[in-house]
Amino acid sequence: MNVAIIGAGIAGLTAARELRERGAQVTVFEKSRGLGGRLATKRLHWGHVDIGAQYFTARDERFKAQVDRWMAQGFVARWEFTPHAIDARKGLVRPKDSSIRYVGTPSMNSLAHALADKVEVRFNSRIQSLTQSSEGWRVEISDGEPVDDCYDWVVLSLPAEQSQSLLADTPIGHKIPQDIHQACWALALATCGEVAPEIQGIFGDELVSWVSRLSARPQRNISKPYDDLWMLHFAGEWSDTKGKHLPDNFTQLGLEWLSATLNKPLKLAYAYPHYWRYARVKPDKVKPVVIADKTKGLAAIGDWSAGGRVEGAYLSALDFVDYFFD
Repeated sequence: MNVAIIGAGIAGLTAARELRERGAQVTVFEKSRGLGGRLATKRLHWGHVDIGAQYFTARDERFKAQVDRWMAQGFVARWEFTPHAIDARKGLVRPKDSSIRYVGTPSMNSLAHALADKVEVRFNSRIQSLTQSSEGWRVEISDGEPVDDCYDWVVLSLPAEQSQSLLADTPIGHKIPQDIHQACWALALATCGEVAPEIQGIFGDELVSWVSRLSARPQRNISKPYDDLWMLHFAGEWSDTKGKHLPDNFTQLGLEWLSATLNKPLKLAYAYPHYWRYARVKPDKVKPVVIADKTKGLAAIGDWSAGGRVEGAYLSALDFVDYFFD
């Protein structure tokens, strides 16, 4: 059996690994130059920045078992801290929090690299169309080399909106939800200025929804001309309103917000913005489901089809493979 998987995030790579273990020949097509999807790590001259997911949790026993294996292999570590939150009257407070959080080590996309071991991945391969013949499915790459192979299955591990666009004229196209993601502007800030060590993560407000102190996470020690490295994720509604056009004062806006929140005058050393068009799944849109057609050899998986989060991406692939290829 020959399978094409579109997207090299956690869902796509998990499906690739599981299918290979069942004897399938698998090729993963990835539009970018790297692995991980929203576990992306940007390598800048002044630091390595996790610009997507900042941590993950594990609730399902199957995912917990996988996390334990990653920890034993050195790909994952627990992030031991209690997040702060913003109180309108008191400023930063530390609510009770019993969640166990994990991060990839040395970077978040280490999880993707672990899953991609022995998996064939074709980078810089944006799929623009799918066609089916008596021999199987063919994929066409935009501005790329032709793909001669035919595939028995095509599995899309993309945001729902992108999967729906590619599969609109197929039997499962109408089953894929539309407009279920919010955007997210991300802003990395390297700063100078002393900040209390216990402040490592902050649940924010209507402007910035989450802040990670990247330099405080496991295996993230820095030896740069700055004191701390932060990642600000701006709120979904704010990001949706602004769209992909970067506000002129964006970096200053983020720096002033962080300084005010910490009640510390921080000095900026470096900054890096990134726009995620498809980031968080809207809470009212999370409906776990397996979307596939065995007779046609088509499937659409991803965190959006399994409750969101990194765990959802992993479980969506596991549920799909276990159900159709057990």
